[in-house]
Amino acid sequence: MDDADTRRGIGSLNFVMANKVVSLLATVVEHLVTGETMQMTSTTDQRHSMDYYMQETYYKTASLISNSCKAIALLAGQSAEVSMLAFEYGKNLGLAFQLIDDVLDFTGTSASLGKGS
Repeated sequence: MDDADTRRGIGSLNFVMANKVVSLLATVVEHLVTGETMQMTSTTDQRHSMDYYMQETYYKTASLISNSCKAIALLAGQSAEVSMLAFEYGKNLGLAFQLIDDVLDFTGTSASLGKGS
């Protein structure tokens, strides 16, 4: 918050990471807003498009998981290559999670899911 280079004698997070993690979190928030906007303003044709669905799903769910995985890799001091692999892993995990969740909305019951379906 105060742009200090050190905290208690060690490099501060913003100094060590050059605000990379904050940038990732800002991207996640931007993507969440974009995904919600896509959902609220989509046309019938867009709602029936798999490409549109996957893009919306990335913005609303997978972006959070993929950017979180990338942030963990960055904070752990991993290389750019490992950070991108972590991002891709999180992206695929997030998409798979949401696809399963959406299928369960059609096939599950409120009792079996523990939520309204």
